[in-house]
Amino acid sequence: MKNERLTDLIIYLTKNTVLGDFIKPARDALDYVRNSNAGSRNFNMPDFITLGVLRHIQGISTLREQIQSLFHMDDTNVEKLPMARSTMSDALASEKRTVVLHSLIPVLVKQARSILPDRLSSFEALKDRPVLAMDGTYQQESSHYKRLTPKQNGDDNPKGHALLSFYDVRLGCPIDVSVETINQHELKTLRNYHQLDHAVTHIPNALWLVDRGFIDAKFWDQQKKSKNITMITRMKSSLKIVSSEELIFTKNVRNEGVVSDQKIHLQSSSHVWRLVTYLSPKGNTVQFLTNDFELEPGLIAFLYSRRWDEEKCFDTWKNDYAQAKAWGSRFNSIVNQCLLAIITSLLMALFLHEKMGKNDIRDEKALRKQVLRQSTDYDSTDRPLWTLSVYRYTSKVSKQVVRFLKYNFSKTASQILYDKQLKPMLLAYL
Repeated sequence: MKNERLTDLIIYLTKNTVLGDFIKPARDALDYVRNSNAGSRNFNMPDFITLGVLRHIQGISTLREQIQSLFHMDDTNVEKLPMARSTMSDALASEKRTVVLHSLIPVLVKQARSILPDRLSSFEALKDRPVLAMDGTYQQESSHYKRLTPKQNGDDNPKGHALLSFYDVRLGCPIDVSVETINQHELKTLRNYHQLDHAVTHIPNALWLVDRGFIDAKFWDQQKKSKNITMITRMKSSLKIVSSEELIFTKNVRNEGVVSDQKIHLQSSSHVWRLVTYLSPKGNTVQFLTNDFELEPGLIAFLYSRRWDEEKCFDTWKNDYAQAKAWGSRFNSIVNQCLLAIITSLLMALFLHEKMGKNDIRDEKALRKQVLRQSTDYDSTDRPLWTLSVYRYTSKVSKQVVRFLKYNFSKTASQILYDKQLKPMLLAYL
């Protein structure tokens, strides 16, 4: 039987509203996803995604709080809740919905790549190569999750659920995630993910920016051999260098700070690798390990610093979206929550570009803070100074922007509203 109360609420939330504007690309993209109608008759996929994205925007940590907030949203019918908690809980744990969300994200990513500016377009040496990053973070378990760590004769990770996120540096958005609850090394998580047909680690000619925890010479040797996939990371002290040979590099602005560029042989690899030693503007000596021999050493130093964008994505997830703690105890619930966080991130980028970016209005206050931090304070990313003028993109979604959506999502959408309330938040701290 159709839930008329929920239907009325969704109409109230999305018809000519800010949330309707925000969610529209995802609801439209479902038309291009096979079996996008997976779900119950009274709780379809568009509504499921709408409420999941809204929960992230509102930063609501518990399902009870979200249901009660929806109860108070529309005062035309306050006699009963719009839906039972079990309805959303069961939907969140649905494997069929997981398949739909996995299929929806590439459609949204394709749309975003066709609309959003390419953050690395000014670097001609990269041509059109995909530039991607991966990194891991942890999520606190749901209060209903009965964790059993190895010390308790179980296999759960004592740090929480491990989330291995994949990030498109050109796009400035996450594009996939792998979830693991058991206690295992992140390299094992990466290898398991790589076995999936849809894994973004199969993208040919890609350049990966990875933490040194993902150093596995044999894995990356095979990636380069099979699909010309290369990587950049920080050098690890435990890696043994068998031999080295100095490489000649051009002395120019982009290579300022480069101390040496070497071709090396590692004990753990039968292939040749490269070691770039770099002195950052803050006086830090950093060594970068890569199997890419086409890029200037200064560009390698800059590209590795862009892993910072993914760290800031995690920061937004944990401090602004409702991603710090799992919504449910079942595995599919955890996965669906993470996929909804990716969809929210993509929608946020599309929304800001559509409403402000097309008029060249960006998060100027965040950019000013970013420049000031890089120029005067300790900058943990060790970014080269020459990048200040060629890379003017923020690493994090402003908290003020998230608050705008959090408190205005049910208001009538209009460019006047965006100009009056959203634009000032992009230009200055209020």
